[in-house]
Amino acid sequence: MEDDGELHSLISVKLNVVNVKISRQIGQAVQARANLRLPEWRIISLLSSSGAMSQADIRGNIGMDKGQISRTVKTMQANELLRYDGADGQSRNVRLSLTEKGREIHQRVDSMMEEHKAELLSSLSNDEKQSFYNSLVRIEKSVDGWLS
Repeated sequence: MEDDGELHSLISVKLNVVNVKISRQIGQAVQARANLRLPEWRIISLLSSSGAMSQADIRGNIGMDKGQISRTVKTMQANELLRYDGADGQSRNVRLSLTEKGREIHQRVDSMMEEHKAELLSSLSNDEKQSFYNSLVRIEKSVDGWLS
C-alpha cells in the first residue's frame, strides 16, 4: 500500500483526470445539443436550480475565475440567455437570472445530463454513490480550509 504522501498525490491526479474526461464529454454533448460552451451550461444549470445570483455567488458555487465568469456572462446576455435583475447602480447588487430562452435550453439539455449522470454512476450501488458523494463533500471542505 502507498504511503499517505503517495496516496494523496495519486488521489489528486485521479480526480483531475476524471474531471477532465467528464468535462470533455459533457462539453461535447452540450455543444451538440444546445450550441453552448461548458461554462455557459454550468451557469444555466446553477441559475436554474438556485435562482438569481450575483457573479460572485456563481464564482463561489462553480469555481470559475472572475474574468471567465464576466466574459461568459456577457456572451450569455448578448445571446439572450441571461438578464440582469435588481440593478441599483451598485454592480455588486446586480443579480443574474435566466431568460425564457435560457430556461428552454435548460429543459432541453437537463434530461440529457441526467441520463449521462445515471450512466456514469450506474456501476455503483446506492450505498457506494452516497459514500462517494459524502467523501467528495468532505474533501471539498478540506480544500476550502486550505484556501481560507
